[in-house]
Amino acid sequence: MAKNKQRSGALFTFYVLVIYVVAQFLSWAHLMIDQSREIHNLKMQWLEPNASPAAKQIAQDVLQKELMGKYYMVAGEGIVFLGILAFGVIMVRRAFKKESELIAKQKTFLHSVTHEFKSPVASMRLQLETLQKRSLSHDQQQQALANAIDDTDRLDKLIEKILMAARIDNRQLPLHAEHLNLSGKLKEVIEQIKRSYPQREIITHIPDNIFLRIDPWALESIVTNLVENALLYSAATKPVEVILAAENNAVRLSVKDEGMGIADDERAKIFQKFYRSDATQGYKGTGLGLFLTDYFVKAHNGTIEIKNNKPEGSIFQIVFPIFKSNVNN
Repeated sequence: MAKNKQRSGALFTFYVLVIYVVAQFLSWAHLMIDQSREIHNLKMQWLEPNASPAAKQIAQDVLQKELMGKYYMVAGEGIVFLGILAFGVIMVRRAFKKESELIAKQKTFLHSVTHEFKSPVASMRLQLETLQKRSLSHDQQQQALANAIDDTDRLDKLIEKILMAARIDNRQLPLHAEHLNLSGKLKEVIEQIKRSYPQREIITHIPDNIFLRIDPWALESIVTNLVENALLYSAATKPVEVILAAENNAVRLSVKDEGMGIADDERAKIFQKFYRSDATQGYKGTGLGLFLTDYFVKAHNGTIEIKNNKPEGSIFQIVFPIFKSNVNN
């Protein structure tokens, strides 16, 4: 709150300064015009009284052109000055707006991350306290340990996302592409996700032996983020569908859900770091998953697009060119 007041105060001071500068400029312009007019009138009075009417008319025309030239000079300088000032005001205003939006996103991120950290830590503590204080059967002990390991994995994934985002900002996240059996790797990742969500239905259409030059770790991150998001934002009774296809010298990966869908005006925003729409505020998440997905897709010269699923939900469609093997580092 104090920082918001400081920013508002700084912006108000800036606007006051701009108004003062404009007022001083208008005063200077008015003074220049008055002085030019006075000088013009004096010169008109000093014209040779004995000169012929034709000579006087020529002299008056010259003086009038000189006066108009000074008017145009003041007007031209004024337009340039006010244009530069207006551009500066717009840029400063945009900078303040971006800073405010970034701070708001960071606050949302910190709130979400705090909750995301506390939840698995509290769960692990509960599982360990149960093992410590109660006499449990062997099966119950194994279940408590399995739950604690799941919470540890969840915490590890959260920390990994935060570290990856920081490394991207610092340009310290190199990718190493290799000729990969995309079909096999994709099936492997889906099986891992199914083990984490045993009650959910994940339908796959993955033909064998589709190959692509891609970083395996980046691919795992892309698929995990998209599929887990689809599971998170759709009802437990709704399936998620993963489709892989090779066509026209490209590989197309689609993840379909029957969830809440994404509004048209938010489709470009959801790939921004820390961004979370109002519709997702009640769900867990950090606003980093789609940011990382977008980065990894583009780093492999791919494109990602969001489409409407029918009758409800979303389709995230990724297209990788087969013959562009370079990876942007």
